[in-house]
Amino acid sequence: MADEMSTKPTIETVLERINQFDKRSESRFDQLETRFDRLEARFDQLDAEITARFEQVYIEIDRVASVAHTTKGEMLGLRVEFRELRTQLREMLPIPQAS
Repeated sequence: MADEMSTKPTIETVLERINQFDKRSESRFDQLETRFDRLEARFDQLDAEITARFEQVYIEIDRVASVAHTTKGEMLGLRVEFRELRTQLREMLPIPQAS
């Protein structure tokens, strides 16, 4: 009977172990929460950087589209001028005679 008493933990010992386990669990959860908060901050920063980069890309695409639109307009204008010049040259140059 003496052996049973020395090997069985008392209720106080069991409660102390439960409290220690609870404290360790809380500490680990706090550490995990801190890590998740840091990850969330990093993701927010990354999201902001990606958004800023996409905005720069969109601005550059708009610039290129504007230049392309302007170039197309100038090209159409040149085509009209070339046709007018060709018409004027035909009027000024003699018509070749078939031999």
